[in-house]
Amino acid sequence: LAAEARIVARAGQRNGRRLPGRAVDLAMLASTANGLPLNAGQATLVREMATSGARVQLAIAPAGAGKTTAMRALAQVWVEAGGEVLGFAPSAAAASILGENIGATTDTMAKLTWHLDHPDRGALPDWAQRIGPSTLVVVDEAGMADTLSLDKVIQFVVSRGGSLRLIGDDQQLSAVGAGGALRDIQATHGSLHLTELMRFADPCEGAASLALREGLPEALGFYLDRDRVHVGDLATMTDDVFTAWCQDRVADRDAIMLAPTRDLVSELNQRARLHRISTTDRPDPRGTTLSDGNLGSVGDTVITRTNNRKLRTTATDWVKNGDRWQITALRPNGSIRVRHAKNGRLVTLPAEYVAASVELGYASTIHTAQGLTADASHTLLTGEESRQLAYTAITRGRHANHLY
Repeated sequence: LAAEARIVARAGQRNGRRLPGRAVDLAMLASTANGLPLNAGQATLVREMATSGARVQLAIAPAGAGKTTAMRALAQVWVEAGGEVLGFAPSAAAASILGENIGATTDTMAKLTWHLDHPDRGALPDWAQRIGPSTLVVVDEAGMADTLSLDKVIQFVVSRGGSLRLIGDDQQLSAVGAGGALRDIQATHGSLHLTELMRFADPCEGAASLALREGLPEALGFYLDRDRVHVGDLATMTDDVFTAWCQDRVADRDAIMLAPTRDLVSELNQRARLHRISTTDRPDPRGTTLSDGNLGSVGDTVITRTNNRKLRTTATDWVKNGDRWQITALRPNGSIRVRHAKNGRLVTLPAEYVAASVELGYASTIHTAQGLTADASHTLLTGEESRQLAYTAITRGRHANHLY
């Protein structure tokens, strides 16, 4: 309760750095000229966040509202005015993607809070030491940040003269720990909003997603009318999710399989691996046992589940929770050689790390997928899920989202 009160109090302070409105307008004109135009809502959000002087400011952005584009423009505006931008995300993999999108140094809040809690275990990272009056800290998916960690980060940043911008959605998945601070800020000080959806190819699907977000039962009509809801027993639905995913892959669509539990994800992963082996010209079923109990062979897609900064892929990059890889070689000692799915970098994962923190990566949990965008999504549900979980799942795909 004390942490919530401190967060809300900080959100009421307006003594932070303000950028001149004219400088913001010129920077956004330059952004448009460089092929990064903003819609009216995004432009308003960038202008307000840059000129408000707020120490802590909140923006609510529903799934698909183009927050990444807005944050990229905000970062450019702030840096061009002589400031520095730092980003935080819930996971290291998400932080890496955020850094690529906004062109800034990024990491997890957990990294900073660990150092703040353990001052005897080494100096703060360089990026934390640089935080000062000209620093703007962007917290992405802020709704997934627990209140105690968020409070600690806010107090540290503001005490050094910096300001923070929280971007999130109070109707998507929340923090594992005690959360809800976004609603407190919104109720007391209000928030900025992005309302125009940019992700969905069909504007009707965007409207249906917003209605689902608000809990309006009529939102289901859109998905039912377009045969996006498939009903049956769990075994049949598991088959159908996998079959639909395979069909999308054959059609060269970027499709994802989602499920609410690790056990269901493991089953979908197992089916995907067996299918790959059975349809490969020269299958090699030999494999090493992964942490989810499945086997992993050369050619399989895997996901790493624990951050390990000692397993370096470059001088500045390392193995993160949520990274996807393809196995390129199995070693006799149980280690595996893997290639990163996005950047192609290679690393050898030791046997002990493989046994504890590597899973097949064809399917993922809905929690892992928050913030992800694909062409299509196929989600297995049991009927026990919350609206927030269903909303997050059904807003991942640009062209089609299916529930089973």
